[in-house]
Parts: sequence; C-alpha cells; structure tokens
Amino acid sequence: MYYIFSFRSRNQSIGFFECLSRAGIGAKIINTPRAISIGCGLSVKVCASDIDNASELLDGRVYDTFLGLFYYNGAELARIRN
Repeated sequence: MYYIFSFRSRNQSIGFFECLSRAGIGAKIINTPRAISIGCGLSVKVCASDIDNASELLDGRVYDTFLGLFYYNGAELARIRN
C-alpha cells in the first residue's frame, strides 16, 4: 500500500521528491502508472506510514502543476485528492 503524488511538471516532481528527502521522508521517483495517464510521466511514491508528513510538506509549498494524490493498495488505484 502506497501513495502517488502526480505533477504536470518533471521539475516539480523532482523538486517535491528532493523536499521529502531533505525532510527525512522516504520517497521514490517512479514512472506515472498508466492507470493515471496524466502528467509529465514522473510521479513521487510515498509509503502509507509517511503520507501525513508528505501531505503536510505539499500543503506548505506552491506546486502549481500538482495533479493529484492517488492511493494504490496492490489491486486498486484511486484518486483521493486533487
């Protein structure tokens, strides 16, 4: 179970990943899953245990190309935030 932060901009995807890394939050840059099929092709994957801290960092900054936050449990991918 994990969460995917999707952006329209590769730069903002990478920037958010770097912000998470500096804050000590485990994250990975991944190819955006085909089921999402929006954005720049890169997304940021965060474990469920880190989602509150990651969301807080997202809210504290301006990411004008943020497309959404998605939840994936191994079988289902669902948008949980725009």
